Amino acid sequence: MARFFLAFALLVFAAGTVGAKEAQRVEVYEFGTYAANGSSYTHTPSSQGIKIEGHDGYTHLETTRTVAARLGARFGFRYRVLGTPPGEYAPLKMVWKFPPPGIVGSDPTHPVQIEIVDFDAAADDNYVITMSLESPSDLVAGIWTLEIWSGDQKLTEQNFEVLAPLIS
Repeated sequence: MARFFLAFALLVFAAGTVGAKEAQRVEVYEFGTYAANGSSYTHTPSSQGIKIEGHDGYTHLETTRTVAARLGARFGFRYRVLGTPPGEYAPLKMVWKFPPPGIVGSDPTHPVQIEIVDFDAAADDNYVITMSLESPSDLVAGIWTLEIWSGDQKLTEQNFEVLAPLIS
């Protein structure tokens, strides 16, 4: 099991409604580094063993797209989904792309370079997705990409550069 965390807040993995519409767009209104607040809530891991966890809340620490590869670093973005009727859930896909060689999932002999997770989101609700570097195998330098898709339409792509620590 990976010690890498993906955190969602506010109704993530909520049950979708029958006949849910596709979302039209995602509005990203904040990005950078975050601290998790309060209790944590563990969800079923991704198909490749990436741990998925939510928290009561998140505090935005810094607006940046550059993150030092250090244990405990957490980065991501806040967003809202637009284009479905109020209170109706849209089925979405979260695509995570990790730089080579990838991160360790449930099978340590096959590093994960891309993972896709289905989830539902309601229009006009606020969400946050963060990635937390929780084990030495998560400290992979390079561009980490987070995408949200509705059907075959990419709604957002957010890139963060994780920098290897300086060795003195």
